[in-house]
Amino acid sequence: MSKQNNGISRTNHCKFSAPREGIEPSCVVLTYSVSPTLDQALTALQERGASVHYIIDKDGNQYQYHNDLESKTFFAGNSSWKGQKKVNDFGISIMLVNDSESNFTSSQIDRLKACLTDIKERYPDLNIKDDLVGLGEVAEKHVAPGKLFPWKTLAEDGFGKFIDTTKEQQEKILIRKDAQGETVSNVQSQLKNHGYNISVDGICGNKTVQWFEKFNARYVPKQELSNSWSKADQMFGSVRQTVSS
Repeated sequence: MSKQNNGISRTNHCKFSAPREGIEPSCVVLTYSVSPTLDQALTALQERGASVHYIIDKDGNQYQYHNDLESKTFFAGNSSWKGQKKVNDFGISIMLVNDSESNFTSSQIDRLKACLTDIKERYPDLNIKDDLVGLGEVAEKHVAPGKLFPWKTLAEDGFGKFIDTTKEQQEKILIRKDAQGETVSNVQSQLKNHGYNISVDGICGNKTVQWFEKFNARYVPKQELSNSWSKADQMFGSVRQTVSS
C-alpha cells in the first residue's frame, strides 16, 4: 500500500502541525483525551496549541486531523524513545476519547486495531510490536493512556507487547526507594535499552521510581503498585514471557 493520507477526514487546524522535513515515522504513540467527549477533546487541544494525527471516539468513529507522512503533530513535548529526542518529529499520534477513569470501549479498540493495521501496511519498517508505546513512556510528565488501557488485548493481535507474570513475581519486592548499587544499575540499564529515557546511576531516586511505575503501569496494570519497588528486572531477565514476542 502506498504511503499516503488514507482520507478518513481532514480539518483545517494546520497551525498546530509542521512539516516532517523528510523524517519517516518510526513509532506510534497512544494517548487519551481526559476530556469525556470529542468536542471537549478538540477544544482542549486547540486551547493548548496541541494536536494529534488521529482521534478515535467512544463509538469507534475515527477522525484524521493531519497527514501522518507529511506532518508532525504537537503532542509529546519534551520526549524521547530509544535514545531519540523529540518524539513529535518521528511519532504518529493517536488519541482515544476517554476520561481516564472509564474502560475503553470495544468499538474504540477494534477501530484502533484497524488504524494500526493501516499504519503497519504503509510503514513496513515501523516495528508495530516494539515501537507502539504510550505517551507516558516517551514523555516523563505524562501517564497516558493510563492503567485501564488494554495493552494485552492489542498484543494478542500483534500490536505492541505485553509481559505475562505470575502472582509470585508480581508480589516480589526487588528494589526499594533510595537503594543503591549494581542491582539498581542493572534494572536502569534494562529499562534504558527498552527505550525509556532513564539515567543509569545506580541510585533508586524519585526519577528512577517514576520510570519503574511507568513500566509497571503498562505490564502489570491490575496491581496496586508501591513506590518502593519494581518488577522490571524479572520481566526483562529470566521471565521474558511476552505475548506476540
